[in-house]
Amino acid sequence: MRTKALVSAASFALLIAGAAPAYADDAARAAELFATGNKLFDEQKWAEAEASYQAAWDLRKSFDLAGNLGDVEMTLGQYRDAAEHLSYALEEFPAGGKPEVREALQKRLEEAKKQVGSVTIGTSIGGAKIYVDGRFVGQAPLAKPVFVDPGKRVIEARLPGHDDVLKTVDVEKAQAQEVSLVLAPKIGGSSGGKSKILIGVGGGLALVGIGAGIGLLATASGLSSDADAQDNAMPDAACNPLHPRNAEFSGACVELRGTLERSQTLHNVGIGALVVGGVIGVGTLVYALMPSKKSATMGLQVLPTVAPTYAGLSAIGRF
Repeated sequence: MRTKALVSAASFALLIAGAAPAYADDAARAAELFATGNKLFDEQKWAEAEASYQAAWDLRKSFDLAGNLGDVEMTLGQYRDAAEHLSYALEEFPAGGKPEVREALQKRLEEAKKQVGSVTIGTSIGGAKIYVDGRFVGQAPLAKPVFVDPGKRVIEARLPGHDDVLKTVDVEKAQAQEVSLVLAPKIGGSSGGKSKILIGVGGGLALVGIGAGIGLLATASGLSSDADAQDNAMPDAACNPLHPRNAEFSGACVELRGTLERSQTLHNVGIGALVVGGVIGVGTLVYALMPSKKSATMGLQVLPTVAPTYAGLSAIGRF
C-alpha cells in the first residue's frame, strides 16, 4: 500500500514563490490545501485528500497537484478524472523534474487508460463548444482526444446560428475512436423558425385546461357520491310529490336536487376544459413538430471536418 503522495509539497511551494501579488492569496491557499491533501493522502484518507486536492486545483493548477490528484482519484476508482489529471501532470512535467516521479506518473496514467476510452472529436466548423454527456470539454478544434467513461456517451457540438449536433457513441475500455460532428446553419431563423414563447404559452394553457378539467371532474364525482348518500338516507321515491312521506323529506329533496345540479354543472364544465386543453395541446404540439419553412437553397453542401488526428470532407443534403 502506498503511504506517500507522488509529489511533495516542496515543489508546489517553489511554484508559488514567484506568484504575482494579485494571485498571492490564492496561491498561498492552494499551497496550504496541497500540503493538507498530502497529509491526508499519507494517512490513507483518500476521499478527504481528493477533496483537498480538488479545492487547491480550483485555485491554481500545476503538474504536481495534478499528479497527486490523479493518483488519489485512481485509488477512489474515478478513472476518467484520474486520466485527465495524470495526462496534464505529464504534459506540464518540468524538464528538470525527477525521472522516478515522471515514471510513476506515466505508470499510473497507463493504469487509468486501461479503465477508460478516448474519443477524438472533429467538427466541420471551428469555435463550436463540445460537450460529453452535457459536460463541457472544450472548444473546437480540440487539441487532443477526450477521456470518457466506458458505455454509451453522448457527444454534442453547439455553435450560435447552427443546429446543435448530437451523436451517441459506444465506448469500450482502453479503446480509441474518432467522432465527426457536422454543423449546419439553422433554417428559418432561431430555433427552427418556431416561437418559443408561443410554444411555451400554448403548452402552459394546455396543462392548465387539462388540469382544471380533471379537477372539476373529480369534484363532480365527489358531489355525485354525496347525492347518492343523500338519496339512500330517504325512502325510495320520497321526492315524488305523490309519495305519502314527501312533505316530511321536502327539505332533503331540495338539497338532493341542488347537489345533483352542481355535480352535473361541474361535470359539463370539466369536460369542456379537458376538450379545450386537449385541442390547445395538440395544436401546440403540431406547431412545434411541424417542419419549418425550407430554405430556398437546395442541394448538396460539402463541409470540411478537422480533428487532432485527421481531416476530411463531410456532405449534407438539403431537400
